[in-house]
Amino acid sequence: MRRDGQEPILPAVSQVDRTSFVPMYYQLQEVMKEHIESGAWPPGGLLPSEPELARTFGVSRAVVRQALAILEDDHQIRRVQGRGTFVAHPKMVHRAGGLARLLETARKPDVSIQVLDKRVAAGGRKIQADLQTGEREPLLRIATLLSLAGVPLAITYSFFRRDEVPWLESEAQVGRNLPAGLVLSDQGVTLANARVSIEASQCGQFEADRFKIPHRSAVFLVLSTEFRHRESESKPFEVARIEYRGDLMQFQLDLSPSSEASLSLTWELSREALEPLVSTRRQGLDGVD
Repeated sequence: MRRDGQEPILPAVSQVDRTSFVPMYYQLQEVMKEHIESGAWPPGGLLPSEPELARTFGVSRAVVRQALAILEDDHQIRRVQGRGTFVAHPKMVHRAGGLARLLETARKPDVSIQVLDKRVAAGGRKIQADLQTGEREPLLRIATLLSLAGVPLAITYSFFRRDEVPWLESEAQVGRNLPAGLVLSDQGVTLANARVSIEASQCGQFEADRFKIPHRSAVFLVLSTEFRHRESESKPFEVARIEYRGDLMQFQLDLSPSSEASLSLTWELSREALEPLVSTRRQGLDGVD
């Protein structure tokens, strides 16, 4: 028994293939990843030491170190000085899209959506066309900052038909968070499909200041048109431009296996990737008198 009371999780034996053209360290990390994703190695569980893994899988410690490095880079495991190597907690997954997607369900206590700006705007021809509005129809433009545990993750610039969202205009107060219980279903809104594009970009000074990262840092730029169910068809509900932090977020594109194939874009975030930032933020707050 270890001094911290945790026993390492012994893996099911699965030797690597020494005759394969695939490097042994890559084979090993694939085997270990399967144990993690299948639940055989549960989140938070302590892994065996490098010598134990080397003996179990019949490889050198150098191969084990390379495999562990890949898993750590992918946030599948985390190493704690003086304690050992642990299975990381599952990544948080959320569908990418505009503010409307965030309002589909109530938010957890550590999730906040701060209103940065609110105004009535024309929106321009492209946005008017995407929302299927007239040139003189007023639009509500809202800029929001999504944060998790106090760490800023994304800034969204959203456009809605103003007459469709009086409840949102009323609730959105600049400098404050949207109520955690504010959800679309309570307003009679049900989202349908979305049209989404994604590209790599660089953040401007405004976004950099809110993200607390250097100017021109890498971000993911997502352009989204969200549709809502309206009578017997779907109608455009929101046009949004979202900047996601490139140093924390990962994106995944899923293709439906059904005959009516559809694409779904989701973002992933590892809690382990957040921990250093959350700790730094707490230390900063502790230092404020």
